[in-house]
Amino acid sequence: MLLITLWLLQDLLTVFSGGGMQIPGLFMLGIVYKLLLDKNDEDGLWAIWSAFAGGILWDLRWVGIPGFFTLGYVAAVMIVIQVWAFIPPQGRVSGSGLLIFALLEVSQLLPPMLPVLILGGSTGGNFFIWQQVYSLPAILLTQYIYSQRVKDLQKV
Repeated sequence: MLLITLWLLQDLLTVFSGGGMQIPGLFMLGIVYKLLLDKNDEDGLWAIWSAFAGGILWDLRWVGIPGFFTLGYVAAVMIVIQVWAFIPPQGRVSGSGLLIFALLEVSQLLPPMLPVLILGGSTGGNFFIWQQVYSLPAILLTQYIYSQRVKDLQKV
């Protein structure tokens, strides 16, 4: 339910911005947030399918070319899953602020980078740079929420 809400919120904000402002990938931040908190599912298959479904819907809604952002969404989730699998459970909790930031940043960096690589740097480059600027507060807020959630889980 969280992911659907974030996808709809991201879509709504994109509509309201009217193309004047690049909206951060709230949907992808939600997937990575849930993936980092998920302790039961080792393979993260739900995250890959969620990224695929969200990406294909985003492509059909905004880009018009299926697979444009879908590839970036799925690749970002797979990178997060692989990196997170290499970290032992003890290392995931203590002193992992920079790691969490990097994993959240991958979710914001990779999907919009593909259009820049495909379309070139003239128009796609500005899109990419402004989306990264606007994504930073969302990444920091997600990291703060994640750290508070981990602290709450450690108290129990």
